[in-house]
Amino acid sequence: MGLQIQSIGKLHLNGVIHSYGQIFFSQHNAYGILLLLLSMLDIRLGAGGVAAVVLTNLLAHLLGFSKAKIDSGLYGFNAVFIGISMVFKFHFNLPFGILFILAVILGFMLTIWFETMFAKHQIPILTLPFVFTLALVDLSFNTFTYIIPILPFERFTVLLAEQMQVPWYDAVHVLDHLQLPQMLYYYLKTMASIFFTDSILVGAILVIALLYHSRIKSTVAFLGFFFAFVTSKLMGVDIRELTQDLAGVNYIFWGMAIGSFFIIPNSYSYLLVIGLTPVLFLFYTGIENLIADIGISSYTLSFSLLSILVLYILKQRSNNRFFNFPYIQYYNPEKTVYKNVNYMQRFGQGTLFKFQLPFLDKWTVSQGYDGGITHLGEWGKALDFVITDEEGKSCFGQCAQREEFYCYNKPVLAPADGYIYMISNITDDNAIDSINTEKNWGNSIVINHLNGLYTQMSHLKKDSFKVRIGDYVKKGTVVAACGNSGRSPVPHLHFQVQLSPEIGAMTHPYPFGYFFEEHDNKPLLRIGETPREGSIVYNVPISSLASEALQAKPGRLLRVKQENETWLWRIATDAYNKTYIRCDKTGSTAYFENDGTLFYFTDFEGKKSSPLYFFYRSCFKLLLSNEKGITIKDWVPLTKEHPVGTKWIQDFLAPFILFTRIRYESVLSEADNFHYPEKIGYHIATKTSFLHFVHQRKEASVTITRKKIEINTQKRTLCIDWE
Repeated sequence: MGLQIQSIGKLHLNGVIHSYGQIFFSQHNAYGILLLLLSMLDIRLGAGGVAAVVLTNLLAHLLGFSKAKIDSGLYGFNAVFIGISMVFKFHFNLPFGILFILAVILGFMLTIWFETMFAKHQIPILTLPFVFTLALVDLSFNTFTYIIPILPFERFTVLLAEQMQVPWYDAVHVLDHLQLPQMLYYYLKTMASIFFTDSILVGAILVIALLYHSRIKSTVAFLGFFFAFVTSKLMGVDIRELTQDLAGVNYIFWGMAIGSFFIIPNSYSYLLVIGLTPVLFLFYTGIENLIADIGISSYTLSFSLLSILVLYILKQRSNNRFFNFPYIQYYNPEKTVYKNVNYMQRFGQGTLFKFQLPFLDKWTVSQGYDGGITHLGEWGKALDFVITDEEGKSCFGQCAQREEFYCYNKPVLAPADGYIYMISNITDDNAIDSINTEKNWGNSIVINHLNGLYTQMSHLKKDSFKVRIGDYVKKGTVVAACGNSGRSPVPHLHFQVQLSPEIGAMTHPYPFGYFFEEHDNKPLLRIGETPREGSIVYNVPISSLASEALQAKPGRLLRVKQENETWLWRIATDAYNKTYIRCDKTGSTAYFENDGTLFYFTDFEGKKSSPLYFFYRSCFKLLLSNEKGITIKDWVPLTKEHPVGTKWIQDFLAPFILFTRIRYESVLSEADNFHYPEKIGYHIATKTSFLHFVHQRKEASVTITRKKIEINTQKRTLCIDWE
């Protein structure tokens, strides 16, 4: 019972803090607490905001709504504005208390309603619940005799006198008479007006805190306001209006929403903020003029409407060109940029489905894509393979018999998991230099890989099939043998990828996941490529030792030791079937993939001081092969590390250019036995560069033995054991 109460208390405490953070599109606890404290400098207004958030979150909890959304502040951030606005507009008495509760309940109901309506379009509701709630209150309060509005005269006499009696009033308003450039003065005033105060100091604290919290967010917030200020000057609008009824706040929120939050920050998102700020200005002035005679204010309606309109339009595109939406919302634009750029560098051109070569040992590409012999037109994206000797010949003896060709009767493998969709086994093998044009493809097999891709292998040996239609096969399963049937003058294996299941369907260009290409008797690793005509290729030989040590088996426990400390890590999968390692002791999580050929990390969340981060950095990408000397290269994201003194500069420029890079390299340097090693070792190097100059180089060694991984640097050693 005690733990349950503690859990509920933590939920609602986080809900309050994150509700304030959400005002600036943040979930950072310290930032949320700061915003909460700033709102409390005027105790009346601050108490109104907190009361509204607590009431909203309690209502959501009691009615069984999402605890995750309560915790994240998604239900509460509109309540902050509702609570502060209500206390700002009316004197407190019992009838007002009733109206306050009704307004908060209405705001929550509108939140759920808008959220449900917009969910199918994946569009945010922004501040619509707050605006509509206050509009209804403004339209109705004159009917209530006992609801007493605060008149402008009272605000500058009675309320001001009460506020001046607060001990910290003079400190809060110490900068109010400071001579500042007009644009900066109104920017600080507008920032302060978010909490319905006119304190220059509060505005300055908000600006500095936002700058410290996020360089990108502070930049686009300023850009939104700056171009609104310029537009006001050009149009002859009274600048003072920007500080009233959240008018100027529209432009600050607009800049943050479009320039840094809902769209991954880049030069185009910045241009979108700048280019459409005058349109937002038209939205605001037009709406205000429309409702001027009604006696209500539009508050942040124009920001919400234009943002929703822009996001809705962008989501109708068939190609996310220029403007990209974050796949995961980190509530930190710098992290979003760094992780997105890193993802595109690493996987943007990667192969989603990884085929392996459909044979054992080394084969030669006798005819490549658009080969000019039979790979023509719609059937051009195909490959023919044969086996050749050291002299480049594909046969021995007189080369007059099928059996004299090296590839004849050699096993043909499934290039990936799938179901056998079709088999043709009715064609006799040809004599050498004879072809069967009536049964062009000869004996063939088509495998359905269940992702819209099919593979066809043709000219197979009659009666050599090891599988039947409907069988499920794993990658590497022997399905038949190479033959000489159909339009095949000499034995060879024809391979193609296609998008429909018919034998002889139009070919589709598609690379193999990994393979080695022999070059000067040395292997070159090819990733996501198509073999070139004339090249000698073979599959990457897999190290069972490395593969088993780094296998992605949910439920697996890893015991970790570093100096005199011990941790327990567990492997699990999330709702999206992404595999991760979790260290509960440090609260860190590292996502990874093991595709059978490469082990690599895809993401890390947690503390840089965690041993899991050390493991993440050291084993960022490893080739699971016993082949020594193959260098694997990659880029480590900049979310955790920058050269000293460069972080803020890079943060400001991140949407445009990355001049800081972390290059990762791993190479298998040691294997005590090529075929069945008991110990293998990788040499790891990371190079941090600034403006293409190497700033720092770190080296490590990763040693894998049975039941153990050991990572060593000059300063630390990490040992990982498992059962």
